[in-house]
Amino acid sequence: MKRQDVPSGGETAGLKKTLRAAAAARRDALPSESRAGWSASACAAAAGWLADEGIARPGAAIMAYAAFRSELDPARLVEWAWQTGMDVILPRIDPSSRSMELYAVRSWNELSAGAYGIREPEPAKARLLAERELPAVVFVPGLAFDSAGGRLGYGGGYYDRFQSRALGIAAAAGGVPPLWAGLAFEAQRLDSVPMEAHDARMNLVITEQGVCRIRSAAN
Repeated sequence: MKRQDVPSGGETAGLKKTLRAAAAARRDALPSESRAGWSASACAAAAGWLADEGIARPGAAIMAYAAFRSELDPARLVEWAWQTGMDVILPRIDPSSRSMELYAVRSWNELSAGAYGIREPEPAKARLLAERELPAVVFVPGLAFDSAGGRLGYGGGYYDRFQSRALGIAAAAGGVPPLWAGLAFEAQRLDSVPMEAHDARMNLVITEQGVCRIRSAAN
């Protein structure tokens, strides 16, 4: 499917729903042993990129996620960041407001099962960040990504709203917004992902095959 052929409005929502089901089935079908090895390779590529960009330093912050179901597992990247002295931020979902709260997490022991069964920071253990505290990089899960920065998420819009919020915070403070990096298996790459104006766009996509930089990313 070519990008110019992607429908708009309600048709786009319908197309996304169909693509989500197919992408989830394709990812679920990947052998667990392969997913583990590919996750490790992608984490190594992400760590190398952080080091090359000068982001990997004590006190710098990255935002990651706790893997759920067949997602690429960023655990090795998170643990490497802790060892490097970086701050690691993980989101906590608030289904009532359909938003994410950000917490600085120092170990996996600060997480427990939260919304949708996903491991999330426990408010009693992890530190809730102030609104102005933004990571340098947001590592994002998803169902599919393309080479133009498009991402097919799960339909909740949590990362879309957070990207918009982060851009506003950075602009108001005269600061630099976070870079957005999709973490995915190479099998999740598509020629084109249908995108709407509110959808979060990536600055790069990292798979087990390395780093793909997006020249046309919005931010």
